[in-house]
Amino acid sequence: MSKLKKNKTNAVLYKEMTIDMKRPKIMIIMLLINVFLAPISLSFFLGIMISSFEASCSYRVLAWYLIAMVFVEATLLLFLTPAITAGSVSLEKERQTLDVLLTTRMTPWEIIKGKYGSDFIFLALMVISTFPLLAIVFIYGGISFFQLIYIGLVLLVFIGFISCFGIFFSALTKNTIVSVILTYLFLLVYISITISTPFIIQSVIAAINSSLYYDKATFAWITDPHFINGDFLILLGTFNPLLMIFDVLGNTIGYNFGYYASVEGMISMCGTELLPHFTENNILMKLWTPISMVEMILISLGVLRLSAYILSPVKGKVREKKKYGNR
Repeated sequence: MSKLKKNKTNAVLYKEMTIDMKRPKIMIIMLLINVFLAPISLSFFLGIMISSFEASCSYRVLAWYLIAMVFVEATLLLFLTPAITAGSVSLEKERQTLDVLLTTRMTPWEIIKGKYGSDFIFLALMVISTFPLLAIVFIYGGISFFQLIYIGLVLLVFIGFISCFGIFFSALTKNTIVSVILTYLFLLVYISITISTPFIIQSVIAAINSSLYYDKATFAWITDPHFINGDFLILLGTFNPLLMIFDVLGNTIGYNFGYYASVEGMISMCGTELLPHFTENNILMKLWTPISMVEMILISLGVLRLSAYILSPVKGKVREKKKYGNR
């Protein structure tokens, strides 16, 4: 029975978790990210202590603390994740050990799952290690325990989404440096496009509506200043991981905290000009973060499958598996 369980274990994941995770650099990286966040936590903690002596502790201080901590952590993860994941497969190519893995009974999909799984577990441990710092808001009653867990889940989806592109470019190229550079460039372009495109398209639609509505000589039959309805295109922003974090924070600290505190606030801000049919009470706005999380999980699975296809030495053919009896 033990042999059967051992045979079902992903060999790449088992090797990474039993050997590589014990290396000192893993603990050093986790220590550095907490050391980087600690001064921010200390400064807010001192501010809370000082304000408690003068008057009651302001909820706004706790809200700003949560925003600062989560966005600084997300920025660190955004820069660290490609550096960690982009060499997963390319290093095997440089060491000339990938061919050995491909000659075993492991499929390219199993190799990709093992590499991705080990990197994701390491990054997840980094996120979990920062929870005591985030929990200061929970201790003072700023947010509930379930809201803190929800933010943690969003951060895990965030690193899982970024990690898949590091694995993809690592499988696509033979050089680790090239893989890291391509991953950073792709993420920069992807995040920029998914943030700007919805609002650019809405601005173009608003300009067209304005020109049609006020041109009474040619378009007298158009009586609605918002003749072309393209509000649903704002949902293209759900593909952006930073907007996902922005929205979950806004909904966690409360919509009334600030006009731009969440995606709902952004929609309310430009509702009469760019998004006349969307309001902050729209059900799609309420489900912005869950929709974004599902989309990113599906994209991650698709990118990993594509990575396995690129890694396969016999593309387009079904690899034969021999059945081995118990020996």
